Amino acid sequence: MTGNYKYGRDKEQKVANALRNKGASVRVSRGSKSAVDLKVVFPSGTKWNIQVKSSRSKIVAPPTSKEVGRLKQGAINSSATAVIAKVTPEGIEYESASTGRTLMPPKRIR
Repeated sequence: MTGNYKYGRDKEQKVANALRNKGASVRVSRGSKSAVDLKVVFPSGTKWNIQVKSSRSKIVAPPTSKEVGRLKQGAINSSATAVIAKVTPEGIEYESASTGRTLMPPKRIR
């Protein structure tokens, strides 16, 4: 694995583990060909298709318009919300790929 690819995969696992800690079921994509890095289903039934973007600095490069289009189409096909997860040294932010609004994972059901 190249350095950047491994770094990105590590960040995908970080997001997957954070969401699992909130009670979500998470499936990580096999490779880097798909626009959807993670398929997430929360106990509430809410579904997210996530593309993970990461940076070693505070600024994460946005996905290309082609990536966003593919992510949104995949979300429509699976009745999910298209989400961009931005991972920086400060933490993880979730953003709607459609509206740009900040999203919060649904609360864990006890």
